Amino acid sequence: MVNPSSIERECKTKVSEQIDLLPEGIGRFRVLTPFRFDDGDHLAITLKENGSGWYLSDEGNTYVHLSYDLAEREIQRGTRQQIIISALAVFSIEDRDGELVMRIADQRFGDSLYSYVQGLLRITDITFPHAGQGPLDLS
Repeated sequence: MVNPSSIERECKTKVSEQIDLLPEGIGRFRVLTPFRFDDGDHLAITLKENGSGWYLSDEGNTYVHLSYDLAEREIQRGTRQQIIISALAVFSIEDRDGELVMRIADQRFGDSLYSYVQGLLRITDITFPHAGQGPLDLS
């Protein structure tokens, strides 16, 4: 059995003292972090338990948030798509039909949250004006 207090303590140690876990039913917690999208909204992260263990999920929020600034076709093509594919691979995040999930390996909640946040932030980089437009011309 996993103790929510020890999970929260580990996440505070590994990621940020500003991490809080809010229970939302059995085997489900909202993970509050200080990390935000460019518009100031917080990343949406949920810690869930299923039959095979624990995992982190954005419940589809990251792509929805990106769609506020970019058309879906802009997200799914070119450099932006490559940035997303790379971030998913590097940080071991899986795209399940728009829901970005990461399995918690070996009950390493803090390390997993750290990697998950890094991956989500990397994906949100595609909203920068130069993303997907090739090299910047700084001359």
